[in-house]
Amino acid sequence: MKKRALLFSAFAAVLVLMSSCKKGEEEETEPQTPEIQISAGSMHTLVLKADNTLWTCGENSSGQLGDGTTTDRTSLVKITDNVKSMGGGLEHTLVLKNDNTLWACGANEDGQLGDGTTIDRKSLVKITDNVKSVSAGNFHTLVLKNDNTLWACGSNSAGQLGDGTRTDRTSLVKIIGNVKSMGGGLEHTLVLKNDNTLWACGANYFGQLGDGTKADRTSLVKVTDNVKSVSVGQYHTIVLKTDNTLWSCGLNVYGQLNDGTTISKASLIKITDNVKSMSVGYFNTLVLKNDNTFWACGWNFAGQIGDGTKTNRTSLVKITDNVKSMSAGEDHIIVLKGDETLWTCGSNAFGQLGDGTTTQRTTLTKIPLP
Repeated sequence: MKKRALLFSAFAAVLVLMSSCKKGEEEETEPQTPEIQISAGSMHTLVLKADNTLWTCGENSSGQLGDGTTTDRTSLVKITDNVKSMGGGLEHTLVLKNDNTLWACGANEDGQLGDGTTIDRKSLVKITDNVKSVSAGNFHTLVLKNDNTLWACGSNSAGQLGDGTRTDRTSLVKIIGNVKSMGGGLEHTLVLKNDNTLWACGANYFGQLGDGTKADRTSLVKVTDNVKSVSVGQYHTIVLKTDNTLWSCGLNVYGQLNDGTTISKASLIKITDNVKSMSVGYFNTLVLKNDNTFWACGWNFAGQIGDGTKTNRTSLVKITDNVKSMSAGEDHIIVLKGDETLWTCGSNAFGQLGDGTTTQRTTLTKIPLP
């Protein structure tokens, strides 16, 4: 609910989603999709099993778990079948089925579900057809269609939909073509085009768009070239270039940019090499290196970095080995290891860690897969 989010200040948590952007490599060199997929919403967790069943746990105040209730769940519950991919926002969930239909549930006060209403949904409702991938911001939704056109709906308070206005949209509106992947944060959006150029729009008061300014943009502006993938935090952005170097910009008060400081940056700065993928939480950054080692930095008040402490980190610290993928929520993370086991840490107030408890964890804890 937006009311809750507005209680947070700019330097305290309000969301990020992690965005789940496609890696953007050529088909013949693209890493194989893990049999198990994971995605962290703000305070809920989504797990897609190898049999294409979707399972969820955590906060459910707006029906974001999609189980027909508003009851929080401390263990994973099955929601639906025939799922290809999914994404979690602040309090809404997007589900892409195998037939390329898009379904959604949860909070809808800004029209982020895209069903033409502002009515919350406790069960999945069908939104549209012919969808390739999805990404959920705090209060907005980004949809990539099979023809590579980008569509958006939801909150547009800072121009994050990229349609040249600040008008909220309760139904999907077409934004631009030739898109490869995208990611949404609190009030900003990053778009990777098929020519590997990166574009951005929305709020920019910490320099999170990376265009060297702090001016909001209601239409997409070009940021840089040679980009492989992008992940979007609450107020910061992480960019993986085609040479496997990692770059960052935006808010850095907790060290989430990994430059050893807490100074925000309005332009992209290089932070490390040999990166395979990354995921961005509210104010932290998760990095998977080419050797499958997992590293993290930034905000750690609930132990969400997984290093056994609650100390913020301004530089990447190694957490564990043999990692396949990871996803960051508001103050918890999910890690999929190479042996297909699932591990979580951080805040667990709503059961988002999926271990059957509400106990906070500062180190990665293995959770059962039903």
